[in-house]
Amino acid sequence: MLFSKLTSRHQSEAFSDLTTTKEVGDWHPNILRVLNFHFDVVTIAFDPTLGLLSSATSSGVIRIFGAPGVDVSLDLPEPLQVSFLRFSASTRQLVCIDERDQLHIWDLSQVGRPLHQQTSALDSCVSDISLSPFHTHALIVFQTGEIRAYDLLSLQMSPYMIPNLWKLHVEDVNATMKLLSDPAMELPIEIVCHPRNLKWIFVVFTGRTLYAYNNKPFLQVGSIHSASFATSMAIHPSGHFFAVGYADGVIGFWAIADEARPLSVNTLAELGEHVGGWSPFEQSPGGVGENNQHPNLEPVCKLAWYGFPNISDSFGGNSLLLVLGGCPTTSDRGLVALLMPTFNPGLSAPFPDKSTSLRQAARDEMVQALIPKRAHIYSPSAQVRDFCVVSCQTPHFSGVWDPAAVICLCGTSSSSQGVETYRFPPRSFLDGSLACLGNSSDSSETDIVGHLGALLEEMKLDLDQELLVPPSALRCGPSEIVKVYALDVKCEIMDYLSKASTAGNALVLCGGAAWLDPARLTQAKLSKYQPRRLLITIHGDASVRFHDISPQLLITTRESPMTKDFPETLVDLIINICDIFADPQLSKVNLPILPKIQSVQFTQESLECSIALETVEVLLYRFRLNDRQQHAPKEVDDEIVVLDQSLAAGCKFRPYLMLHRRPICNSPACSLPADVPIGFLAVGYADGCISVIDLRGPSILRVPRPDHPRKGPLNFHQSRNCGLDGIVSLTWTVSGIASEQNLFLRLISVHESGTSYVYELARKPGSSSYSFLEAVTTETLPNLFDNSSFVIDSKTGALMRADKAMFAVALQQDDSVAANSCFWVTASAQGAECRVDITGARVGRVNWDAKQNIIHASPVERNGSQSFVAWGSKGEILIYTLPSLELLHTSTFSPMPASLNLISVDITGDFIYCETTERPAMSRVTLASLFSRGVYDEPVTALLEHMTTTPPIPPQPQPAPPGLSSVLSAWLGYHTSASEEQQLDNIFAGQNRPVPRLRLPDSGSRDVEPADHSSAQSAVANTLRRAQDDVYGRLSSALTERGELLGAVEQRVESAAQRTEEMVAEARRVAAKQGAKRWFGF
Repeated sequence: MLFSKLTSRHQSEAFSDLTTTKEVGDWHPNILRVLNFHFDVVTIAFDPTLGLLSSATSSGVIRIFGAPGVDVSLDLPEPLQVSFLRFSASTRQLVCIDERDQLHIWDLSQVGRPLHQQTSALDSCVSDISLSPFHTHALIVFQTGEIRAYDLLSLQMSPYMIPNLWKLHVEDVNATMKLLSDPAMELPIEIVCHPRNLKWIFVVFTGRTLYAYNNKPFLQVGSIHSASFATSMAIHPSGHFFAVGYADGVIGFWAIADEARPLSVNTLAELGEHVGGWSPFEQSPGGVGENNQHPNLEPVCKLAWYGFPNISDSFGGNSLLLVLGGCPTTSDRGLVALLMPTFNPGLSAPFPDKSTSLRQAARDEMVQALIPKRAHIYSPSAQVRDFCVVSCQTPHFSGVWDPAAVICLCGTSSSSQGVETYRFPPRSFLDGSLACLGNSSDSSETDIVGHLGALLEEMKLDLDQELLVPPSALRCGPSEIVKVYALDVKCEIMDYLSKASTAGNALVLCGGAAWLDPARLTQAKLSKYQPRRLLITIHGDASVRFHDISPQLLITTRESPMTKDFPETLVDLIINICDIFADPQLSKVNLPILPKIQSVQFTQESLECSIALETVEVLLYRFRLNDRQQHAPKEVDDEIVVLDQSLAAGCKFRPYLMLHRRPICNSPACSLPADVPIGFLAVGYADGCISVIDLRGPSILRVPRPDHPRKGPLNFHQSRNCGLDGIVSLTWTVSGIASEQNLFLRLISVHESGTSYVYELARKPGSSSYSFLEAVTTETLPNLFDNSSFVIDSKTGALMRADKAMFAVALQQDDSVAANSCFWVTASAQGAECRVDITGARVGRVNWDAKQNIIHASPVERNGSQSFVAWGSKGEILIYTLPSLELLHTSTFSPMPASLNLISVDITGDFIYCETTERPAMSRVTLASLFSRGVYDEPVTALLEHMTTTPPIPPQPQPAPPGLSSVLSAWLGYHTSASEEQQLDNIFAGQNRPVPRLRLPDSGSRDVEPADHSSAQSAVANTLRRAQDDVYGRLSSALTERGELLGAVEQRVESAAQRTEEMVAEARRVAAKQGAKRWFGF
């Protein structure tokens, strides 16, 4: 390292040394916390019993979210994409299958990090997986068509298997007719359990056929043909009929009791033009025909049918059908929600069993339940790839009962995916006062006015879309974080911002709890009265977001766990730049569709945020707590555009104005804003010009042209008024200068060459207006870093900011307010220097070697001691004294990422930076400090802390109606019992079930631990063996009695047929007698 101090000793001795912390042991650079924001989420899972939400990425990272503060990260052994993700509520496990068809299982019951129990390589490619809250087995559908059961207790594949039903179907059909075998038709897509009877399993094949397993080895429930491939399936909550989506955008509805012809076939081709949302579609006899009427429809990617608890209606009342896809390819539609009528058939429409056909009355009841009452379109910011519905607390009906929110997995063209959450169902579905589109048939004026009012209200709800707030790690969305800023904020200011952003639209998750490690609690409590910390993130979608990263959020105990997430995203404070594009005043401004943000400055005293775009425009946002419209100022300058505040309705930061300066040179100009809480905004440009706005008007203040000539040849396109190189730094301060020690508001502008000008802003006598005086010239280093110009007090080392208190002192009646002596410290990649009173003598200088690659430098305060710290890209941290800039020592830190473009350093020594990686696709925000402390440590997490016993699974819903019998009901009898689920579980496991590796939680244990004792294993083994023997004994008895039962049933059928014939003969005799009486007039 080249070190040179260009100052004499007697000059430096005139000032006291501001650095008192000089021991090497006082400095401990270390990373405090790493915040990962993924934008490659590929799948989401939710369990209403556990109250946990989980997401998985394309790089093998799994996140589990629950109550505030609960955020657990799991990594696959290899960075592979996650294909399937499910919770097992009965065993308290998380099940995952990666792209290499490896099964991974974690135990969620212990406190702390979940235990990775097993990684098993499966024999074949997996098509789908299904788990039930009542069983300890996972049903896995392979692409070979087979269904295998995996034992989650013994962690191995069970002997239970359902063969390929398609092949069995082909063999059965070939016995009577020749059916060509097509391997493409044998590929299973999805497995769906019946919502009211878990013993019914439906499998969707690509070969235009849908089957349900109902007997051993199988029973074909329906062979449903279509001219297109089936893609998805959803069953009505009543269990009587279902919907099938096809690749050509058609949705077919079928009754379980009738495989001959569909109930209805519809499309979403003209959604919005029809009352119900369906478009007419001509059906072919006996199936779903080819879609030639609407050829430009997207495939129906996913279907889900949801219901609500209704005590008065055993079938659940109204239902909700979610459709992903099926819209025209030319439209930009997202997820479609359809409100379906109540299905509650009367006694006039009995439901037959499988041996008879569906009666017309029952069919009519079903068809009437398929006419949508309303439609709602969720339109996220990106294309919807998948969705997951969060239900309240009921795991029944395949998890489609009592929905509360829908989570949309949205993706962009760059393969980045994020999460957006909405209220589900929408309020327009629940408010009966809102009129449906097109339902008004009366032409009276009163009805028209009422209908228009309801229509406007519904449009307002649709525009809002009722966004909900997901967990903080999922709020990044599909857009990466470009830059980050961190700054200290007063406690009262942060409390004010937090309360203003506390909205009732958060996605409520109740699973688990998080608290700080008791060993760190004493040290963490020391920060209780320290300033709060605000994190500002700039995203690629031209948005600015605010997060509370104060360590005070983590000061919790197990008895009083965390009540807020860390970081806490202040949702109502989000600024979306694209919202202002709707302002007609911006039609004359040539803004790009997606502008790029260059820098952001937040002023906590005035609660203003200035944003500089790379296209030289500067936007100013002001904080407004209510929606009341403020007085719009009159435009007095062509460069100032006063923006419409109503464009950001619902947001706390409202657009105030935009500074638009027409470029005067061919090279792209960049803007550099400097905002102060006293009402002035300065912007510097690449051509050397400065624009200063007095926000009291607003009006532009004229900055006098410097007399200092430009170094180097003058560019032909350079402005004659400026004649200087680009501005790299603007600094507001209230201080004196070497030639004038009076206290004034001053603006320091630094150009690329190092030439600097100090402007004094003075108030005109007898007026409230301000003007700049002639500039004073000085010199500093060329090409300064961003935010690397600091004015500090020569006695205390405190930053001399231009805040309201200092400005008030400068504006006192007595103009001769003496200023304390100050230092002006600047830094660049070549070195750093310190000058007295900005324009005075240089008292400190250091030069840096290019090999060190210094990327940032800033003053740091520690216990009243001031130091100057420089960061190198290879992890070197150089610590210097102030003001002489003598090297104290060098510390080591982890190397900075290659993509790093900004380090935000706080005066306390905490610093933050962000890097974005493509593999894994995420933005990593690193919180670090020069003085290692444990206030940001990861909290202790217990995912099942809210459960002291076995998960409280609600009682099983009412059984399926007659006619929907299953394989076990045929074997064991149709009666149901409380232990039926356990019996089915034991059959899945087989007769020689191994001893489980982990015991199930006991009723009264708070923390579940592995069952390591041999006595516990013996007890569990004996219990399972007795249960298996009992089940198989009953099974043998049932099979023995089956023949006798069939004989009795045959006799009853013959007797019923004889009685039917007698009744028909008697009816004919009575009819003939009555006819004769009418004929003869009796």
